[in-house]
Amino acid sequence: MGRGIAIALLSGFAFAMSGPFGKPLLEAGWSPAGVVLVRIWIAALVTGVPMLLFARERLATLRRAPFTVLAYGLLAVVGVQLAYFNAIAHMSVTVALLIEFSAPLLVLVYLWARFGQRPTVRTVLGAALAVAGLVAVVGAASGGAVVTPVGLAWAFLSLVGLAAYFLLAEDGTKADAIDVASAQKPGVDQLALAVGGLFVGALVLSATSLAGITPVRVSTQSVVLGGLGTVPWWVPAVVIGAIATGLAYVAGILAINMVGPTLASFLGFSEVIASGVVAWLMLGEALTPVQIGGAVAIVAGVIAVKRGEQRGAREVAPRDVPASPHDGARTPPARTA
Repeated sequence: MGRGIAIALLSGFAFAMSGPFGKPLLEAGWSPAGVVLVRIWIAALVTGVPMLLFARERLATLRRAPFTVLAYGLLAVVGVQLAYFNAIAHMSVTVALLIEFSAPLLVLVYLWARFGQRPTVRTVLGAALAVAGLVAVVGAASGGAVVTPVGLAWAFLSLVGLAAYFLLAEDGTKADAIDVASAQKPGVDQLALAVGGLFVGALVLSATSLAGITPVRVSTQSVVLGGLGTVPWWVPAVVIGAIATGLAYVAGILAINMVGPTLASFLGFSEVIASGVVAWLMLGEALTPVQIGGAVAIVAGVIAVKRGEQRGAREVAPRDVPASPHDGARTPPARTA
């Protein structure tokens, strides 16, 4: 469990690099679709080429669940990113973030409705505390909020995409049923799903760009990267591609299989905290006392959710019911090395 939490936090901190390193590209004339397309292709190549050379048997497992891989690429890779960028183009960043990061609540409701996993009181209280902390962190970042119907529609699409990111990662891999060596059992290798989803996302977005559906605009001019000064365009592009996308998705999918989608989704709030810290260090956007207090509330809420998940697992175990891959009683994850 501890290792899974550490990897989930690593994923959140990696995702947090997107804003501080992506913003300079937008200011240099890149379109949101251009940033997303470049970052996904870099991530797909950085993660896919090594697997193609040294772990082809992992990629072969993608044939076991092609629709899951397709859904992961469309919803968890392209959908969530494009929807968020389009949302902030029509409404305040604050509101868009609050809607998107309500995904953990959707995950809780989905698991309850589909698998009958009623959350414990401690889990619910922890979720409320974490969301309150999120509101404090994000809400203190700006003044008046602008909301439009179009912006709301895009924001809710990003919410669905983020929830799919947490749910499909576990549903697709079924960690307790994978045997990569024999290729006999159903399921997709964890790392292969991340790589496959990135390539699906890159190819789909490339196709829609060529068709003129998603306008892509990029620039090769140098960009101003906070305190680092002026740097070539490829510096932030490589960071958001290799780290904020490639590393983030790989670490995220491993963490979800270790701790389950519920806890992993709330640990994803670390991205908001890390974004504030990185923006503070790089762009000089200092954290306010309210944001610091909100960060503390998020941490406390995540701890409560973790304990609630563990308590729920203990209550289920005595009933001699097989452990579901969606609760705290996890089976050993798939081989990843």
